[in-house]
Amino acid sequence: MKHAGIRSFGRSALAMAFWFGLAASTALAETASVIDPTEGLEPPKAAAQPDNALKRSRAEAEQRRRAKAEARANAAKKQAAERENARLRAIEQARETAAREAARKAAAAQAAAVRAEAAKAAAARAAEVKEAIREAAAKELAAREAAARESAAKEAAAKAAAARAAAAQEAADRLIAARKGTVRENRVQLVAARSTSALNSKERIGTVFRDCAKCPELVWLPQGDFVMGDAAANDSRLVVEIRYMLAVGRFEVTFAEWDACVAAGGCRKRPHDAGWGRGGQPVINVSWGDAQQYVAWLSRTTNKRYRLLSEAEWEYAARAGTDVRYWWGDQAGRGDANCADCGSKWDGRQAAPVGRFAPNPFGLYDMHGNVSEWVEDCFHDRVRDGSADGRALTSGCTAASDTRVVRGGAWYGSARSIRSAARTSAAADHFDNGIGFRIARTE
Repeated sequence: MKHAGIRSFGRSALAMAFWFGLAASTALAETASVIDPTEGLEPPKAAAQPDNALKRSRAEAEQRRRAKAEARANAAKKQAAERENARLRAIEQARETAAREAARKAAAAQAAAVRAEAAKAAAARAAEVKEAIREAAAKELAAREAAARESAAKEAAAKAAAARAAAAQEAADRLIAARKGTVRENRVQLVAARSTSALNSKERIGTVFRDCAKCPELVWLPQGDFVMGDAAANDSRLVVEIRYMLAVGRFEVTFAEWDACVAAGGCRKRPHDAGWGRGGQPVINVSWGDAQQYVAWLSRTTNKRYRLLSEAEWEYAARAGTDVRYWWGDQAGRGDANCADCGSKWDGRQAAPVGRFAPNPFGLYDMHGNVSEWVEDCFHDRVRDGSADGRALTSGCTAASDTRVVRGGAWYGSARSIRSAARTSAAADHFDNGIGFRIARTE
């Protein structure tokens, strides 16, 4: 009995040990599943398999566990990503802050440099202004001193000029008196040389007249003879005798007189006045052919024999009984004519109104300078080949080559070009602002 009891207790103990072992194995299996879900242990073949409900319960528990672990892992990843993004944002913000600070410092440095440069420029300008004020004051003082000296010099010059003018006027008065005496002597000599028929016309010599209200004034010249040409070239001179009554235009033909011809239909051209005005200005920009229209109109209007002067008549009228370069002497002087260097206010600028200078002993104005004057003659090289009786030399001019003599010189020519003997030529159809003409009339 005693041994049977012992064996029964032994069997009971073994059974309990088996069930405890099985429970421990099950618990160990569950613990291993929790710790490493990817590794499963097959149940001991000797153990009994749990039923389906237990399996499902365990599977659901495993799924929940895994879901929680995945959620925890995702949350950890998200937190790590957010921390990284926060770190990157902090780095970027630090960089931006550093850049803004650097830009601010650079701008401040540049502004300081600009202010320093502006201050330097302002100081330089202030110094320049001070220097300019000092220079201006010095210049003003110098100008006042110069003005005072100039005023004193002008006053002295004015006094000297007044004295010279008085002396010149006195000399001019003496010269005019002397010239009048010369004119009287020349006229006496010329009258003495005239024929008996000319003596019958003595009362007309020097008479100023016009044949119509709009006709130019003329002066009757005394008859006589003279030596034509330059006294410095004796071999080219010619003795000319004027043995007929000759009236010569007192002035160069004016624009007013020309415009009367145009208005009457006798002249076709209305020449330009070069901006100097018309009226009493000598007509310019007329050709030799234009001048022929004018004298033809005068002849028709008055029934008198009007024409241009011959070259010999022109020089006879210009010399007015003298044998010098100009009717007043061998020197051009100052203020006796209008040329480039004659000492008048029109010199080299323009033609003067007619009659602004003293007349020659025959009472003719502007024979020297102002505008050159067309004459009747065809051009010939030598004076001695001309006519000894004062008639115009008209041979040698053709329709193909018509060149006429021009006398007297113009406002733009030198004093040498306005001498009594000076001569030049131009094509008959030429015109410019330095050529006009003077008229003649014979019985």
